[in-house]
Amino acid sequence: MKLYAKPGSFRAQKIIIAAQYADKKLEIITDAKPASIKGKSPISKLPLLETAEGCIAESNAIGRFLVDSDSSLKAKTALENAQVDSWVDFCCNEIEVPSAVWVYPIVGWLGFHAEATEKAKKDLKAAIMVLEAHLKSRTFLVGESLTYADVALSCALLLPFKLVLDEKTRKPFPCVTRWFLTCVNQKKFKEVVGEVTLCGKKALAAKAAGAPAPAKAAGKKSKKEKKPEAKKPAPAAAPAAAPAPKKKAKNPLDELPKSKFVVDAWKKQYSNAPGGDCYKVMPWLWENFDKEGWSFFHGSYKYNKELEVAFMTSNLAGGFVQRCDAVRKYSFGVIQILGKDGGPMEIRITWIMRGQSIDPLIEANPDAEHYEWKKVENLDDEKEKSYIADMFCAWETVDGLPILDAKVFK
Repeated sequence: MKLYAKPGSFRAQKIIIAAQYADKKLEIITDAKPASIKGKSPISKLPLLETAEGCIAESNAIGRFLVDSDSSLKAKTALENAQVDSWVDFCCNEIEVPSAVWVYPIVGWLGFHAEATEKAKKDLKAAIMVLEAHLKSRTFLVGESLTYADVALSCALLLPFKLVLDEKTRKPFPCVTRWFLTCVNQKKFKEVVGEVTLCGKKALAAKAAGAPAPAKAAGKKSKKEKKPEAKKPAPAAAPAAAPAPKKKAKNPLDELPKSKFVVDAWKKQYSNAPGGDCYKVMPWLWENFDKEGWSFFHGSYKYNKELEVAFMTSNLAGGFVQRCDAVRKYSFGVIQILGKDGGPMEIRITWIMRGQSIDPLIEANPDAEHYEWKKVENLDDEKEKSYIADMFCAWETVDGLPILDAKVFK
């Protein structure tokens, strides 16, 4: 199969990535003359895929053709396939257009227009916030694994993330950034787009040549022209009384009986463990822990069998930690990623929670429902205490399984 495409085109990149996942070899032609593709398709524009059976125009039609043939990017059900299509359509209308208007003038592919660029910035940020809301409880856009929707949207956002979405701009959408990095760090992505570095300093487009200069004043006022006498300001009306601030609803965990255990004190002990050896501060935890006011839970990811790639699993665990802010005052936890890259692999969590239920964590963090939770009933059991210590403190193994990565929530 031959792919006729413009060099550096994100539309071509998503096709090539889709071909990688489908194990299809493409001959890529980037210097084709218009005459050489004329007549191959009613739509004489790039990218264009030439196959033995005929030609296909439009990048997403080509992408779907490659995915449908036989690819791990294909969604699992008819519903999920429709959801993939809806995200691809969203990308065409809401991501690609403002992205091109903002970024293309920077790379010299389009003329600069100030008003259009300002509108494009607002439109792109609004579209990204739609993704942010969706990805708060998900690793990928559709289902539990990468699909063509992830390929299409991450390729469309490639230049914005590299050129204009600097750290300050990215701050409101950490979940989109996490998802984007998960996608572009896949091996098959890297083979096409290379190593991706997020924008450090925002790139700017040169002003369009011949841009109209600000209009000059019609003429100077005559020196003799008398200035109109300023009217005395009317007395200011008394300011309206400010509405009384609404009382913030109390967290039910704040209504629990006072406890002698202060979780922030434990976090300080843990963070300042002598020589970084957290085993040395475990005696402090057991001496000060209040099992009436606090509890321990172990969590196990429900879909451990699907975990195969270490950095993706690490991103999954990192996403869990990011979504726990609402319970920061009331909890502490460690996530261990155990096993070997390529699988088998598992995510385990040991969590300290205010009160006697894990429900506040599940309500605060949508990811928590993807774990099986078990309360630790006997904290006098030395074997249980030893396991908790390993979950909190080990660097090499837990239960004989090698540690690939760990995340601490404190």
